[in-house]
Amino acid sequence: MKYLLIIPAVVLLSGCAALGNKDYANYVESSKSISKDNTVSQTACYAAVSEIAKNGDNAAKVSAIALADKCKNETVRIIPPKQGLFN
Repeated sequence: MKYLLIIPAVVLLSGCAALGNKDYANYVESSKSISKDNTVSQTACYAAVSEIAKNGDNAAKVSAIALADKCKNETVRIIPPKQGLFN
């Protein structure tokens, strides 16, 4: 009788644990990818602004300083997967 209760409980808990690891792995990979893409886009923006400031006249240099502030963007945050029995 005990085995009839223990076996389904073990199967249920191990199944939930197996699904959670994949979700968390996807979350980590997505977060890394977003962070890398954000860094690349900011680097490209700063490179373009510095090129404008280097080769332009005084008006272009002033506008390049204003554009440099727009290169800063907030990192997109992904909500981490929920962990628990009843998700």
